Amino acid sequence: MRKVRGVKQLISYLESIHCPMSEATLYRLVKIKAIPFSRPSPGILIFDLDCIDKWLDTDVIAQ
Repeated sequence: MRKVRGVKQLISYLESIHCPMSEATLYRLVKIKAIPFSRPSPGILIFDLDCIDKWLDTDVIAQ
C-alpha cells in the first residue's frame, strides 16, 4: 500500500499524475467525506494512494 500523510503530499501526488486539485478542494472533499482518507488522530490525514487512484477512476471521471 502506498500512503501519504497530509493534503500537501496528496497535492504533490495528484500533480504528478496530471490531476491537480487545490488545497481548498481537497479539504472540502475530506469534510464531506467524498474522498477516501483515514484520520488516525486529530489533525492527521492519511491518504492511501491505491484508494485515491481507484476513487479518481470511478468518482471523479463519472461526474
